[in-house]
Amino acid sequence: MALSVGSSVTGMNAATVRQGVAAHNVANVNTPGFAQYTVNQTDMAPEGTRIASLSRTTNTDPTRSNVDLAETSKEQIISKGSLAANATVFKAKDKMMGEVIDLIA
Repeated sequence: MALSVGSSVTGMNAATVRQGVAAHNVANVNTPGFAQYTVNQTDMAPEGTRIASLSRTTNTDPTRSNVDLAETSKEQIISKGSLAANATVFKAKDKMMGEVIDLIA
């Protein structure tokens, strides 16, 4: 049970970073020369995930931003779902711990 919670914590942290990067990209959609950031996520041993790095796409046009709003929207939807799924694990653990306490009492 402890591993599932640790995994959820790292998943929520990664999803939060992904949301922040997506918001940063959207905020700069009209900034001339802005190069979009991309989040690179990886697994951790024995469980969980982490942000391995942030990278920037190459922008050769100094007069325009290269933010892809479709890609950024997809990123926001994925990270929102990840946050919701990991929050569900916390709720399940809380319910299970309540049941254990009721059994002991």
